[in-house]
Amino acid sequence: MAKQDTLESRPAIFRRHHLVILPVKNGEYIIFRDTRPQSYYSFDASVEEIRAERHDSSIEADRIQTLSLGSISSEFQAIDYAHLVSVLRTFTSEPNLFLTIRGKYRSNHFFVNLPGIDEPVEINGVQIEIDSGFEGEDGIYLIEAKPGKRADFHIRQLYYPRKDWSTRTGKPIVPIFFSYSNGLFYLTKFSFGENYGDIEISEHRCYSVDEDPILSVDLDELMESVPRGDAEPVSVPYPQANDLDKIIDIIVSSSDDPITKESITEHFEFDERQGDYYANAAIYLDFLSRDRSLSGSFILTDLGKELQDCRTRRSRNNLLVRQLFRRPTFRQAIIRMKERGFVAESVEIDEIMDMINEFDGRCNPVTCRRRASTVRSWLKWLSSNVYFTI
Repeated sequence: MAKQDTLESRPAIFRRHHLVILPVKNGEYIIFRDTRPQSYYSFDASVEEIRAERHDSSIEADRIQTLSLGSISSEFQAIDYAHLVSVLRTFTSEPNLFLTIRGKYRSNHFFVNLPGIDEPVEINGVQIEIDSGFEGEDGIYLIEAKPGKRADFHIRQLYYPRKDWSTRTGKPIVPIFFSYSNGLFYLTKFSFGENYGDIEISEHRCYSVDEDPILSVDLDELMESVPRGDAEPVSVPYPQANDLDKIIDIIVSSSDDPITKESITEHFEFDERQGDYYANAAIYLDFLSRDRSLSGSFILTDLGKELQDCRTRRSRNNLLVRQLFRRPTFRQAIIRMKERGFVAESVEIDEIMDMINEFDGRCNPVTCRRRASTVRSWLKWLSSNVYFTI
């Protein structure tokens, strides 16, 4: 119950009463009311809209056989690769960074000022986990890493390590939230105030390593080479999963273990309903199919295996765009977007609902509007990640 790292992962009673739980000693916790809530940081649209920039690695990354950009499937691999190719050095402006901290340990003694509690709360001997800590000439950089882009996170994951290491060294402590999704590295540097919940972004960057982050696609060639389906697939619900990069991450990170909505939920730390939505979206795009030999599980299709084998973001996105163009709703929506300067917002929700009803027709108006919102989100992804030539 104590592990509530996102707003969605809190139990219903905590959400209903605006409660937060924090460890204070080994085996002891404090529960307090946090109505704002200050204990979680939510990323706003301005962070989501930051454009990726190309980062040219300082080494010939292709010569490394044990870790490649296309094989990253965990947060530790993502951090190690970002360090290997100098993404971390570029972001921190430190020419020399040394990995010196990683894993779980017990904290020193410190105090925190919690919302709604008059006296400082003593913290002593609690378990802290740091995904990676790097020491440079000008500071110590503590990293909390996540697979996939995140809407929010529990600030304890950065606040406790910062407070603890401030008792251990005189160097400045720099907390960094790090995520990796579909070939992009997202790094956000935070600064904290005196009170728990006083947090703000001091820098945010997004990097694509050794390739341009924008895929160039010849729209005429796409229309000629990719056949359009006559109707939407009826064996799976129409998509209601807004982040296309997460769908790719599900495929790329899959291993020999069964893929289930529970494993997807655990990977991205959201509720099982979202896990089901994303599994169905991957089926809709023909990257997953239901495993008939194991109830509730999914397996990679041949196309999913092809996507997993892609070694570059460009090749993955190209395969994804071609799959989208096979679906009549998206084909028509992309053509409509083309007529309006490839501005996703120019395609109205009501227009998208009409397209869905034309090619699917299974959902009521309320459900159809939610599905149309997903279509709009995927169009925004296209406008941000693909340059269509005519």
